[in-house]
Amino acid sequence: MFEKIKNKIKNSGIIGKEKYGKIWQEKFGDEQVQWYEKMHNSCLKMHDDFKKFLIEKSPTTVLEVGCGAGYYPRNLKELFTNMEYTGTDISETAIKFCKSKSAFNFICTDFLKNNLNKKFDLVFSHALIDHVYDIDLFIEKIIETSNRFAYITAYRGYFPELERHVMRRNNLEGSYYNDTSIKQLSKKLTDMGLQEQEYSFDSIKVADEGRDDDWQTIIKIEKDNNL
Repeated sequence: MFEKIKNKIKNSGIIGKEKYGKIWQEKFGDEQVQWYEKMHNSCLKMHDDFKKFLIEKSPTTVLEVGCGAGYYPRNLKELFTNMEYTGTDISETAIKFCKSKSAFNFICTDFLKNNLNKKFDLVFSHALIDHVYDIDLFIEKIIETSNRFAYITAYRGYFPELERHVMRRNNLEGSYYNDTSIKQLSKKLTDMGLQEQEYSFDSIKVADEGRDDDWQTIIKIEKDNNL
């Protein structure tokens, strides 16, 4: 199945970041939903940590950036009881699927380009920073959209020694594969006015194969409104 996805992207003539999301969301249908499910299942330890974070912070309004096939609102909807959940994704196919399976609010949009004109108590995103075409802008938009909390995960590794993000474009798959620099993330958050005590970087070991993606990254932000 996943070879079929690769071949569809390869034959679509994807060029540059402007077409990346558009091509992805127009091409796949049901195959895309299964792809999102596969990605979710590869990050279960991070999801367990997120569920604890969500319960502890108990936000009233929640935004998920890159909700994909809507695993959370579909399969774990009890987590969002008494919360106002909104999911966004660049994929029209994914959003249509979510709306057909869940009564929560879903919006098809490119989060990096478009403003939602609303803030949320918690903004979270799983395994999307690994593929966005502008990491600094992604962080900036999340901070600007969050009233208090943010929770961001990266599944491709934990890179505390990298001075800058490493972004690779894979033309075969029509996607970006990013190694996210903890140092550059920290500088970006500081430049946006956050104090060191307002954010943290954690790593979770998920395998022992001598690869970068044996480790996954968790970025937690809690704005101190008294500062």
